[in-house]
Amino acid sequence: MTGSLYDADKPREACGVAGVWGPSGHHAALVREMLVALQHRGQESVGIAVGTGGALVARHGAGTVAQGLPDLDGLPHGPVAVGHVRYATHGARDGLAGAQPVVLDRPPLALAHNGTLVDPHTAPGAEAIDPTRWATDSELMAHLLLARRNAAGDDTSAALHAVLPGLTGAYALVLSDGAQLYGVRDPHGFRPLALGRRGDAWLLASETAAITTVGGEVVRELEPGEVLTIGPHGTASSRVPVPDAKTAACLFEYVYFARADSALAGRSVYQARYRAGQALADYAPVTGSPRPVVVATPETARVAADGYAERAGLRVVQGLLRPGAVGRSFIAGDPAARETIVRRKLAPVAAAVAGQRVVLVDDSLVRGTTMRTVTGLLRKAGAVEVHLRVASPPYRWPCFYGIDTGRSEELLAAQLPITELAGQLGCDSVAFLSLDRLLEAAGGDPSGYCTACLTGRYPTATPAGALAAPAARPQPGTRSGTALASRGTVE
Repeated sequence: MTGSLYDADKPREACGVAGVWGPSGHHAALVREMLVALQHRGQESVGIAVGTGGALVARHGAGTVAQGLPDLDGLPHGPVAVGHVRYATHGARDGLAGAQPVVLDRPPLALAHNGTLVDPHTAPGAEAIDPTRWATDSELMAHLLLARRNAAGDDTSAALHAVLPGLTGAYALVLSDGAQLYGVRDPHGFRPLALGRRGDAWLLASETAAITTVGGEVVRELEPGEVLTIGPHGTASSRVPVPDAKTAACLFEYVYFARADSALAGRSVYQARYRAGQALADYAPVTGSPRPVVVATPETARVAADGYAERAGLRVVQGLLRPGAVGRSFIAGDPAARETIVRRKLAPVAAAVAGQRVVLVDDSLVRGTTMRTVTGLLRKAGAVEVHLRVASPPYRWPCFYGIDTGRSEELLAAQLPITELAGQLGCDSVAFLSLDRLLEAAGGDPSGYCTACLTGRYPTATPAGALAAPAARPQPGTRSGTALASRGTVE
C-alpha cells in the first residue's frame, strides 16, 4: 500500500507472495511480473530469490518493484524462483529491514510469508533461536525450519510438517530449497494462495490476477492447511496436522485487499463488491429531492459505487480523482497541512459535484483520519450534501492475522457511537453495510470467514492483554451482523 495520508484510513495488508517452478526459463522475470500485479499488497520492499538446484541467489530492494528491482542483473536462470512485496506490520516500516524472501543457507532456504503469527516468541523451538538472528515472525519461521532440517535431517516438506503445527496465526507461504517450490496455507486459510500453470511452469501467487496477468491458467486455490510440493516429479499435496482448525478466510480480501479481477475460493471479487454495493443501496438509501449523485472514493470503492448506483437508479459521477503517484506523504496534525496533503492524493471535480447532493461510497472506514477532509473538499467543490455510505461494517477490533488496523483506541467506530460519526466526519449522514449482508455478497459458507475485526470473535487465541472493549455501541437498528460482544472472544 502507499504511504499517503488518505491511505492511513484504510486497512493495510502484510504483503504479496509469488513463485515459479519449471524445467527451463528465466523465472525471475516471470516472478517480477507477478509481483507487479501484486503491488497493491505492499510497496515498502521487494525481493526475488532464484534457486539453481543446490543454492539460492537473491536480490532485495526498497520501495516498489520498479524502484527496488529495476532490473534483474545478478539473478541467474534456475528451476525455481520465489518473490515477495512487503507492507510492514512488524519491524521497520521502510527500507530493507525485514525485506523478503528470507534467505538462509546451510542448507539453502528461501521463505516468502503473507500473514502474521500470534505471539511468535511462544512458538515451540523459538527459545533455542538466537534472538539477534530474527526481528520478524517470518525470519523466525525460516530459522525454525532450518533448525529442524539440520537437527533431524528432514527435507523441507518434513520440516514444514514438524514446525507448522506449533505456530498460531496467519501464513500463506511460498518457499524453495533451491530445487523445489513449496506452497503452504495455514489451517485456518486466513490469507489466499493460488496455483496456476503457464506452459511447463507451475505458478503460485497470493491472487489469481497475478497468474492471469502473466498469461497463466488458474488451476485452483490451495486448501487451508495444505502443503503443496512442486518439482521435477510433478506435484504432491499433504496437510498440516492441526485438528479442529476452523476455516477463517479474511472477509476483507473481498472488501478491499484483492484486485477486482481476482477470484477467491472460485468466487469473483468484482461480483462480491458489486453485490455489496447493491445491498448497501437497499440497506441505507439516500432519499429526498433532488436525487443525489454517487461518488466513489478511488480506486477500490468504484465497483461498490457502481452497484449502489445501479440498484438505487442514480448516476455515478467522477467527483474524486486520484491524480497518480506523487510520492510519499507524512501525517500532519495541522488541519491546513492535512488538507494540502489530501489534495495531492484526491482531487475533487467541481463540475461533477457542484450543486449536487452526493452519496460518497467507500469500501471501509478504519481510523477516519482524513474522511472529514475528504468531505470538506467535496463541499468546497460545491456539494450541498454529503452522505457517506460504507460497503462493509465498522471496524471495532484489532486484527492479529496480518492486517494493520491499529488498536481499538485508534478505530473511530470503536470510540464513537454510529449516531455521532456524521458530526465527527462532517457528513450529513453515515451508514454501514451490515455483516450478514456483506457475508451474503461474498458468498460461500458464512461461517468460513474471519470477522474478528468486526465482531471481536477471534478464530485463535490472541496476545495476552491485547484486547480492550470498544467504547462505542452498535448502530440502533442494525441487523445481527454488526452486534458486538462486550469483549473479544475466541470461537
